[in-house]
Amino acid sequence: MSLESKRLAVVLLTIGISVVSLFFFKDKPWSNGNTAAGLLAVSSMLFALYGVWCRDAAIGRLAIFGAAFGIVELIADALCAGVTRTLTYTPAHSAMIWLSPWWMPGAWAIVAMQIGYLGSALTRKFGMVRGAVLCSMIGAVNIPFYEEMAYHAHWWAYRLCRMVGHTPIYIIVAEMIIGAALAPLARHVLDTPSTETALKAGLIAGTSTIFGGLVGYGSIEIVLKNAMR
Repeated sequence: MSLESKRLAVVLLTIGISVVSLFFFKDKPWSNGNTAAGLLAVSSMLFALYGVWCRDAAIGRLAIFGAAFGIVELIADALCAGVTRTLTYTPAHSAMIWLSPWWMPGAWAIVAMQIGYLGSALTRKFGMVRGAVLCSMIGAVNIPFYEEMAYHAHWWAYRLCRMVGHTPIYIIVAEMIIGAALAPLARHVLDTPSTETALKAGLIAGTSTIFGGLVGYGSIEIVLKNAMR
């Protein structure tokens, strides 16, 4: 099995474990931020073991990329929780970093690694533009699934906005923008043997969470709401 195939396998494994775990945690009264932290620990361990076992420096750079992404995402969380007040982490009962649970930057780091890697593979197969569009579509489906299931796992909840189920429409718009940004930036990280490049790319990718949230909220909750009056 090639190194590329092994990377894909570990990415798909972590996604599969996340999906199965969320169905298991769904509507369990004992589930809260601790189950989110546990899932983060499992995914992080799998990536770390793979990276060491296969001596894959590229996955290490992708981890740096994801970590930087997760740190910047704290700003987007603060906008949702503290400015628009559409997001609350009260159900998690977790210790907080700013307005986010302590495990949230790590959780977003894993998502950035997963979606970023898949987006990178798509850009190689279909070209940069079509690959980014496909990754945008993955973001619009995959991450909102996490948003919906997170509500049922008692990790967080949205309110005071237009929603499909328990997922805000503006968040779906935001995730499309995030997915489109992750694909080319993650590919650059995987192709460039530089930790500095990985860090900078992660910081840039992280700003897509802020931009995506502003565009999504502005278009759905401000422009559309005013247009329907």
